[in-house]
Amino acid sequence: MGKLILVRHGETDKNINHSLHAFGDTEGLNDNGAAQIKITAERLSEMTPHKIYSSKERRALESAKILSEFLKVPVEETDGMEERNWGIFTGKPWEEVKKILDPMTLDERYNYTPRDGESWKVFESRLKKTIRKITTDNLGKSVMVVTHGGAIRALMPYLLRVPKEESFKYDPDNASLTIFDFDKDKFTNIVVNDTTHLKEQNT
Repeated sequence: MGKLILVRHGETDKNINHSLHAFGDTEGLNDNGAAQIKITAERLSEMTPHKIYSSKERRALESAKILSEFLKVPVEETDGMEERNWGIFTGKPWEEVKKILDPMTLDERYNYTPRDGESWKVFESRLKKTIRKITTDNLGKSVMVVTHGGAIRALMPYLLRVPKEESFKYDPDNASLTIFDFDKDKFTNIVVNDTTHLKEQNT
């Protein structure tokens, strides 16, 4: 039995403003985001992974490198775990994007492709393909994937074997942990959006 540890990157200024990051965004972690990941690294010392995989987005890579240095575990940048490419909506507030998406049916929303971006369907497909490869390459091992809130949300229906609309229930916080046991293509959930380590630090 292996363990899949999904970590959302630390906070960025765009996260605070609820704006959508660009695909390949140059913005990294803010000071609070870096501090969050250092606290997360301390928590993860209880379950040191065999390897860390990271989205190639700067904010994820910065998070992964902090984790790697603390845990003494190698990082591998991997294609496929980046946040959804929102195309023309890049940099816009999420509330503005919601006004366009909310009137759509589920199928319309699933297949909708913003200009210069990618659909939920395409986004989900590349995430699933990447996670399958990571878990197949690490059967029986503990692996960490540093990625994005939208990526974790989009993966939850696949990992939990539930309908895709269940993804709306999930909104992973910065530096949160979502953990599954896995055996081949079967995933068993342990915890979702765990931020107790951050709350304990603030008390």
